[in-house]
Amino acid sequence: MLRSLTIKNVALFEECVVTLGDGLNVLSGETGAGKSIIIDALTFVLGGRADKSLIRYGATTATVEGVFEIDSDLYPLMDELGLEREDVLIIKRTMSDTRNEVKVNGNSFSLSMLRKLTSQLVDILGQHEHQSLLRSSSHLTLLDKYEPSIEKYKSAYLKDYQEYKRIKAALSEFGDESYRLRRKETLEYQIADIKKVDPKPDEEDELLKTREKYRNAEKFIEGVSGAYNALDSDEIGVGSLLARALQSLKPIARLDDGLEEIESRLESAKIEIEDIRDTLYDYAENSAFDERTAEMIERRFDAIKMLKRKYGATIEKVLESLNEMESEYETLAQSDEEIEKLEKALDETKKSLYEKALALSDKRRQVAKKFEKAIVSELNDLAMKGTRFEVAFSDKPSIDEFEDFLSENGVDSVEFLISPNVGEPLKSLSKIASGGEMSRFMLAVKNIIASLDNIKTMVFDEIDTGISGRVAETVAEKLYNISVGRQVIAVTHLPQLASFADNNYLISKGVVGGKTLTSLKLLDKKGKVEEVARLAGADTASAKLHAEEMIASADKYKEVVKAK
Repeated sequence: MLRSLTIKNVALFEECVVTLGDGLNVLSGETGAGKSIIIDALTFVLGGRADKSLIRYGATTATVEGVFEIDSDLYPLMDELGLEREDVLIIKRTMSDTRNEVKVNGNSFSLSMLRKLTSQLVDILGQHEHQSLLRSSSHLTLLDKYEPSIEKYKSAYLKDYQEYKRIKAALSEFGDESYRLRRKETLEYQIADIKKVDPKPDEEDELLKTREKYRNAEKFIEGVSGAYNALDSDEIGVGSLLARALQSLKPIARLDDGLEEIESRLESAKIEIEDIRDTLYDYAENSAFDERTAEMIERRFDAIKMLKRKYGATIEKVLESLNEMESEYETLAQSDEEIEKLEKALDETKKSLYEKALALSDKRRQVAKKFEKAIVSELNDLAMKGTRFEVAFSDKPSIDEFEDFLSENGVDSVEFLISPNVGEPLKSLSKIASGGEMSRFMLAVKNIIASLDNIKTMVFDEIDTGISGRVAETVAEKLYNISVGRQVIAVTHLPQLASFADNNYLISKGVVGGKTLTSLKLLDKKGKVEEVARLAGADTASAKLHAEEMIASADKYKEVVKAK
């Protein structure tokens, strides 16, 4: 619950501290005194829009601080947001022309984090909420909130709905059938294109060498032949010279160890030279440099060059691309089987999902009848007897078309229809022109579902718009009913509502030191009587006596409610 609200330099408030209690807290005052500013300040600290026009004239910074007393239900959310578990939350928000700062228990918070936290702290109802209630998109949420047992049906539906989305996502990854066919054809062509050439990892270097040799074929043959002839000549060849040298050494080699070693080395050299000569002969005999072979080498080189241009900068890259394409092709080839499995699972899930969606819809339609009766009963109490109210559902879709209507909320769309006057047809809630009727309808809804909310603080900003007399007294009773066990803050101009307050606050405006400032004070018993009398339209002894009677009557009603 909100224990205090400190406002600094907001509109006409220089500095104001509002201390709030349990039960019904009523804020009243002259028109223009600044009642709405209190709500604006509270909305701001809860994460509402930072309207810089609210910064008090002459000031550069506006600050609002709220102190909230909380219970353990909020601990899981505090854990999620990185807050220590404490019984008090101190939220401080500051705005200026250049910055917007949020602190929660001393920790810096983003606006999204702040809004997530405060959505569990305070529920503010006013003209904005009137507009929200006019949107049919909010009606299903209210209906589900009215009957907690709907959650069981919704959970069962959501389980199938998540599985349905998972399977649909898995199927979408395969693309459509025509895409898969086109892709397989492309891969088949590319794989065949590479395999037709069948490049080898080190082949390119060998081809370059072979091509270079063919381009220098004449020099190659001349060199090999020349070398062979030089070694094979009977007269001046190296072999002949070595033979002569050996012939000269043989007779004397045994006479000297050194010469014997030289003879041995010459024998080895002679054998090596003869081997080299024979190898050169084989080169000369087997080196056929025909044009056909040269052309084949060029064509091979060009084919590899083309593969590199298409599939990678090197042969290694081309082969990597081949592996990737073969893997993708294999996946696509197996996709038909996987798709068949997924489509079968989807059909089964759709059947189950459709059954769960209808079960959820049927439950909602049952609950809607109870909700309609409850709303009509509340509106009767609020002097709207004869009002007809209906929760209109969209038609149930067939199993063949229900996928077009799927959402996390099922297949239902609902709209509240109302006829506030006997004899008139039911119309959309948005067609109601009277602000008073709209205020009473919202109060009826809140009075019904308030006990289902875990939010401890509720704010009603002039919810009594357009009502008076006995209806105003009934509104006061219902607001008091809502306040039992929680905290209600209500801005009002009705004496009936002020008389029911557990705590009355008077907002007034005056000139201090040449500046117009707004102040707020908690009224004592005497002050409450005077304020109720003023709201009733008079400041006379008889008016105060009437105010005392109103307060006494309200106290009796409150005693009865507390005794229940």
